[in-house]
Amino acid sequence: MAASSAKTGSPRREQITQAALSVLAERGARGLTHRAVDRAACLSEGSTSNYFRTRAALLQAALSRHVELDIGPAADVIAETELRLDREQASRLIVAGLRHILDPGDRTLLLARYELVLESTRRPSLHSELSDARERFVKLAETVLLALGCSCARAHAAQLVACLDGVLLDQLLAAESSLDEAGIEALIGRLLESC
Repeated sequence: MAASSAKTGSPRREQITQAALSVLAERGARGLTHRAVDRAACLSEGSTSNYFRTRAALLQAALSRHVELDIGPAADVIAETELRLDREQASRLIVAGLRHILDPGDRTLLLARYELVLESTRRPSLHSELSDARERFVKLAETVLLALGCSCARAHAAQLVACLDGVLLDQLLAAESSLDEAGIEALIGRLLESC
C-alpha cells in the first residue's frame, strides 16, 4: 500500500494516465490495455502495470486524470470571477470553460470523455467518480449563475450542464449542422436569459 501511495502524483503516473487518455481516444475502451499504454507512453513493457495492477485501476486512474484536466481550468477561470456578472461576462466565462476540451487540434479529452462515460455505465466505481465530477461542474455553473443574479441558480445550473454535455456531443459528431462558436455562444446566451 505504501508503494502505491508513493507513486500518487508522480511525473511517471501522470505520463501513464495521459497516455491512457490517448489510448482511449484513439482505440476506445476495448483498446485500453497495459501494453497499449506502455507503448503510447514510450515506456518499457510492464511499466503501466507497476502503477496500476488491473485494467479497472487503469480506467479509474484515467478517469481521475480526465476529471483533473476537465475541471481544473474551469475552476480556475471561475475562481477569478467577480461577485457580479452581466450576461455577456457569464457567457464568456462558460465558453472559456468549454474551450480547452473543444480544442479542434486535439480531441483527446473529448473522445476519452465519452469512452469513460460509457464505461461508467458498467462500472459502479467509475460511475460514482463521474457523478461526483458532474456535481462539481454543476456547483461551478451555480457559482456563475449566482454571480449573474439568477434566482433559481441550482436548477438552472443543472440544466446548463446538461445542455453543455449536449454541446460537447454535438461537437464530437461534427455534423454539417453542428454549432460553430457563434452558435454555441448564442445558445448559452439564450439559456442565461432565463435567469
